[in-house]
Amino acid sequence: MSTSDRKPSPHLCENAEQALDALVESGWAIERIPAEHRDCAHQLMSMLDSACDTASESDPNRLESLMREVLERLPTDTKLHDDSADALDLWCQSGYQASAVPKSLRGQAETHEGFARLISLAVETQDVQASDALVDSTISAILNMQAAEVPRDFTFNLKFRMMDLASIAAILLVGVSVVMPMISSMRYESIRKHNETNFAVSSVGFGSYAMDHTGSLPVYTPSGELISEALSPSLRWWMVGLDPTQSNSANLFTLVRFGYASLDSLTSPGNLNAGFPVAEGAVDWDNFEQVSYSFRVKKRGANRANWATRGKVVMADRSPVTLKAFKRLPIDPFENSPNHAGRGQHVLHGDGSVEWLNTPWLARNDHIFLPEFIEVLINPSVEKSGMMPIRGLERPRSSIDAFVGP
Repeated sequence: MSTSDRKPSPHLCENAEQALDALVESGWAIERIPAEHRDCAHQLMSMLDSACDTASESDPNRLESLMREVLERLPTDTKLHDDSADALDLWCQSGYQASAVPKSLRGQAETHEGFARLISLAVETQDVQASDALVDSTISAILNMQAAEVPRDFTFNLKFRMMDLASIAAILLVGVSVVMPMISSMRYESIRKHNETNFAVSSVGFGSYAMDHTGSLPVYTPSGELISEALSPSLRWWMVGLDPTQSNSANLFTLVRFGYASLDSLTSPGNLNAGFPVAEGAVDWDNFEQVSYSFRVKKRGANRANWATRGKVVMADRSPVTLKAFKRLPIDPFENSPNHAGRGQHVLHGDGSVEWLNTPWLARNDHIFLPEFIEVLINPSVEKSGMMPIRGLERPRSSIDAFVGP
């Protein structure tokens, strides 16, 4: 290429050069430039808009306004689905163990557990690949944001005295004392509602079984010979997972075996040891502690126990009497079910109704967790005391005697 073909290099005129020098010396402030160069400097400022514009990143008011607009667009009324919220509550109540949550909500609980695990992971433990360009651009963005912030001058000095710290501690203590009972009450109501739903669902299962089996309550086997053997005085109804001909919980498990009820509907979130049988085709729970609800103990010598009998207690929350007697501990005739932290228990009657009891004593002075022959030895109005041991051999004395186990 010849010299004549080259384009001349662009350059400013003398007046523009002087205006540019004055603009730089004045710190890009038009009002500080001499009047003879001010118009030219103003035109240069317009041409160098991208370099001299202070109305975007460096304008703190504009930046703050933009941030507020973004925050206002965020949805604030979003809430969890009812099933997801219930799963979150039960996951928290079960000690953040998804395996302890009932099967119907376990999938949701595992999702919550996955989120918790995700946000708790440290970055250094992961194989995070970040390029140098990404790191540099991130740091540059942070520095630009810091430069755009308006410096705030706090003219007062922060001085904390011991009295101030004590006041803050007192406020925190009062806050905790108010919040913790509220959280406890919410958990209690959640467990109570869940159990009430379980009893209502189980009531449908009992009714369906009775329609298919001439109105009787579920029993492990229809064989009359085995039933008579199971009611032998030498056999115990709390042999859970050991012998279904003895275990009274195997009779209740019959609803699950034949599809009249699910294991979830017979599992209480208040039972910390609740679980499902490991073996396929199981006929009973694996052990004594897994049982959440106590089923009506069959009267010795009776051919069958009927379902649709008004006033008959068919099922109740786990018996505290049996739990202590099984461990050879003194029992308390006034103690409520541990499923609700001793506050009461649900009862399913033979007519399908569900009732909440604040005491294990019915209105007719009938104790739902004790057989009649032990009830006559005590007076419901006396103070709490230990009693003669339960051995798992006891049976209700009559068809109207309310007695559930284990």
